[in-house]
Amino acid sequence: MVDTFTLAVLAAVPIAVAFGLLVGLRWSAARAMGVGWLIATALGIGIWGMEAQWWAAAAVYGALQAFSIVLIVFGAILLMNYLDGSGAIATIRWYFRQIEEDRRVQVLLVGLGFMTIIEGAAGFGTPGALAAPLFIGLGFPPLAAAVFGLYFNAPNPPFGAAGTPVIGGVGAVVEGSLPESMPVLEFLDLVSAWTGVVTGLTYVFWGLLGVYLMSYWFGSEDERSLTGALGPALEIAPFALLLGALTGVTQWLVAWFIGPALPDIAAGFVTLGAGLVLANRGILVPESTWDFPDRESWTDTWRGGLALDELDNDEPSKEMSVLLAWTPYLLVAAVLLVTRWPTLQLGGEQIVSVVQSYAVGFDVLGYEDLNWSLRYLYLPGTMPFVPVAILTGWLHGMDGSEMAEAWRESFRQIAPAALTLVVAVSMTQVMIQSATNPGDVVGMMTALSQIVADGAGAALPLVSPWIGTLGSFMTGSNTSSDILFSVLQLEAASQVGASRAIVVALQNTGGGIGNMVSVLNVAAICGVVGITGREGDMLRKTLVPTVVFALFAGVLGLLFSAVLFPGVF
Repeated sequence: MVDTFTLAVLAAVPIAVAFGLLVGLRWSAARAMGVGWLIATALGIGIWGMEAQWWAAAAVYGALQAFSIVLIVFGAILLMNYLDGSGAIATIRWYFRQIEEDRRVQVLLVGLGFMTIIEGAAGFGTPGALAAPLFIGLGFPPLAAAVFGLYFNAPNPPFGAAGTPVIGGVGAVVEGSLPESMPVLEFLDLVSAWTGVVTGLTYVFWGLLGVYLMSYWFGSEDERSLTGALGPALEIAPFALLLGALTGVTQWLVAWFIGPALPDIAAGFVTLGAGLVLANRGILVPESTWDFPDRESWTDTWRGGLALDELDNDEPSKEMSVLLAWTPYLLVAAVLLVTRWPTLQLGGEQIVSVVQSYAVGFDVLGYEDLNWSLRYLYLPGTMPFVPVAILTGWLHGMDGSEMAEAWRESFRQIAPAALTLVVAVSMTQVMIQSATNPGDVVGMMTALSQIVADGAGAALPLVSPWIGTLGSFMTGSNTSSDILFSVLQLEAASQVGASRAIVVALQNTGGGIGNMVSVLNVAAICGVVGITGREGDMLRKTLVPTVVFALFAGVLGLLFSAVLFPGVF
């Protein structure tokens, strides 16, 4: 019989090859994952001896699980395109131009407030794509706009697009690895809760660290040193720490008590609302206004290679009232709150239980172990994203051609993401289900997890965020990272006696961290800002907070799992 180490090396080949094609040859994620899928299939049938019908069922089951994720992503994109087409996004950009001129206040309001809301409602790169042009419109250097478009989004993706990484990523793959005594939805709530603890604690200092880095990287000549950047940061520290604490505490409380669908949206609205009140009344805001040096002194690196006359100076316009522009987001938040709040009742029954009970599903190719179901009233894509998007067309007075364009653009945007997700989840399910084979050989994911467990030992929680970071670094997606590595992390935690929920939460957190250095995300945001070719300049800056966040999350995870809460499932 083949030893576990050899099986683990073989099992790593599909993932390693896919990652190599993504980074080394810069293939599209769909093509690279497609090759990984073929290799996993060949290994499953040729080495693990999977029966043809079982392999087919596993592959189809994975594709169906991906369909649920695609519905969420499509709904989020559709709502965003309605808002863009109606002029709501332009109005929101206009509003930010009217408030406090201090760049430190602006970066905190946009980074901790606006971007957190957008991640919760849309995810999948949307916050950076919207925030980076907004930063430029506010007067930020292009490189700074791109860097902070990724930096401030790092603690958000674990709950992005109404909890897709937890609901669709972790939830798509872990069911077969959980004991019967632990229902999937209950485990996902645990993952959500502990993710919220880690990201919430990070948020307390994340805003202040962002201001410090902005001063250090883009301040005046005397501020661009480790000690020189302290002055501007300390001046704004009370404001930054208060907003960071509001974001973190709200995100944690909602993640812990309600679930993964609402933490970002709720935290963003609370922080943005409080921040605007404080800024407009001059509370905790420094008397001196901090700004970047004069544009004429910006280096070529700051400008991303653009000439001064090429910098975006477009003035956004007010297309509607600010409240009307925000109304769709408020409606999304309200529906998610009502349908997720654990104690709300309707006719004597919990609302959350009622909406979960409406489902369609079937056993894939007759296998009861591979039962696929779609909870269409509980899935954020079908409720509330699509209905609210349609309602937005009426609220904002869009005509038929504008609404049709929103649908066309959404289908165009979802196509590559859908193909990638289908192939990635299908590949992962083949690897997981390879454990069912005539030779009773340990499955691919189990073999990998045993090697990880042996290598990390009791320090697994310290390593877990880095595995999640690696996954999103390669794929550009928190959800894809969770699809690839959640089962590996869960089984490794079982083998070393660590908390499975906390370790998977660290995996989920790491998936958000890796978005700061993902090749795909960096290239995309450079394209949005118009500084393509300057990806290396960005990575040299985003690498620093990536390391800080991953180390902090790992230390917290080790402390929670081994010392403070060793009894957590």
